[in-house]
Amino acid sequence: MNSDSMPSFQRARAIESLCQSPLDVLVIGGGIVGAGIARDAAMRGLRVGLVEQHDFVFGTSSRSSRLLHGGMRYLAQGRLGLVRQASVEKKVLHHIAPHLAKPLAFIFPTYHGNKHWRLWQLKIGVKIYDLLCRGRNLGNSTWMSREQLIQKVPSLRTAGLQRAVRYYDGFTNDARLALDTLRSAARNSARLVNYCRFKAASRWESWVCDLEDVETGKE
Repeated sequence: MNSDSMPSFQRARAIESLCQSPLDVLVIGGGIVGAGIARDAAMRGLRVGLVEQHDFVFGTSSRSSRLLHGGMRYLAQGRLGLVRQASVEKKVLHHIAPHLAKPLAFIFPTYHGNKHWRLWQLKIGVKIYDLLCRGRNLGNSTWMSREQLIQKVPSLRTAGLQRAVRYYDGFTNDARLALDTLRSAARNSARLVNYCRFKAASRWESWVCDLEDVETGKE
């Protein structure tokens, strides 16, 4: 979805559609956050525009773990509400777009003398994690014996190795997820223009935004 693939007349039409009448919402930025906001607002019946000064999804993969996770670290911090909300959303995405939310198993080995990764704490943690997913995580958490662990991950250091726990999160193609979200926003009548830079905004009776077409320099 880059600007080079859009004929000039189509691009001119897209910019005209964006500017021909007042918007309810102007979203600045075409990454996954902006795409999600535009989609949600458009599905609520609002007149939505989105501008991105680079290509859509510019830089998304460079700063992403590509995980759709409820966050084991948030669980360790006691932020149960956040873990539950993210876990439910992960399941929703897996239901409506299974090609964008694939199960990915994580194995946590434990060693003698490691006070930060105690087996009993990990067992409790991953089961709480499953429960916060309403018992419908992408896979059930399990324990692994020392023998099973060595067979599964033979490169592990065996000295002091005890057992392990395994839990599941969701793995996604983050760029594909953002692009599909933008397409869904467009199907719900959002106006999307890339290589269009937001410059300034001022408020009179309503907000007035200054935009610049990066390709032509026209404001």
